[in-house]
Formats: sequence, C-alpha cells, structure tokens
Amino acid sequence: MKPLSEQLKELSERAKKAEDDAAAARTEARSDVQARTEKLQADAAARKAQVDAAAASAKDEIAKRWANLQAQMKANVDDINADIAATKAEVAAERAERKADRAEDNAASAIAFAYDATDYAESAVLDAIVARADADAVQ
Repeated sequence: MKPLSEQLKELSERAKKAEDDAAAARTEARSDVQARTEKLQADAAARKAQVDAAAASAKDEIAKRWANLQAQMKANVDDINADIAATKAEVAAERAERKADRAEDNAASAIAFAYDATDYAESAVLDAIVARADADAVQ
C-alpha cells in the first residue's frame, strides 16, 4: 500500500487532470468528448475493480489472521486446561496418598491397641487364675 501522502499527491494530480480535461473538452468536437467520457468510465471501472480486488485480498488476509489468532488462542486455552488437569491430578494423587497414609496410621494404631488389649486380657486372665488359686487355697 502506498503512503497516504503519495496517495493524496496522486489524487491532486488526478483532480488537476480532470480540470484540464474539462477545459479542453469545451473546445473539442462532441465525438471527441464522447470518446473521452467512455475512456473515463472505463478507467473508473478499472480502478473500481482494483479497489474491489484489494478489498477482497485484505478481507482474505484479515480472515487468515483471524483464523490464526483463534487457533493460537485455542491452543493456549488447551495448554492451560491441560496444565490445570495435570495440577488437579497431582493434587488428587497427593490427597489420595495422604488419605492412605492416615488409613495405614489408623490401622497401625488399631493393631497396637489390639495388642495392648490382648496383653491386658492375657494379664487379666492370669490374674484371675492366680486369684482363683489363692481363693481355693484359703478354703
């Protein structure tokens, strides 16, 4: 795309040419003026076609950029979601590990309590046997 200052310069030159052509047309024959009009219309149609082509090209370029931007954003969101899922999995694994550790600690405590209870029960049975033997001996 040409710089705006160059476009304005060309527009100014075109306006000057239109002014000169209009002045010259006053002294020309009708057929020459008609030919000049047809050429002007053909030139205008060609410029319009160029502008339309440039607009279509720009539209295509913008559509490509937009599609690329959307794809990039989707990839970024997918990466973020994957990171979140990985973090959640790590947290869940850590939570499960802590839960298993607590359950094992509880089981170990219960086993230790059962040992103590068994030892107490055995001691109580032995005490009962001794007490019974003492009671039998006194009678």
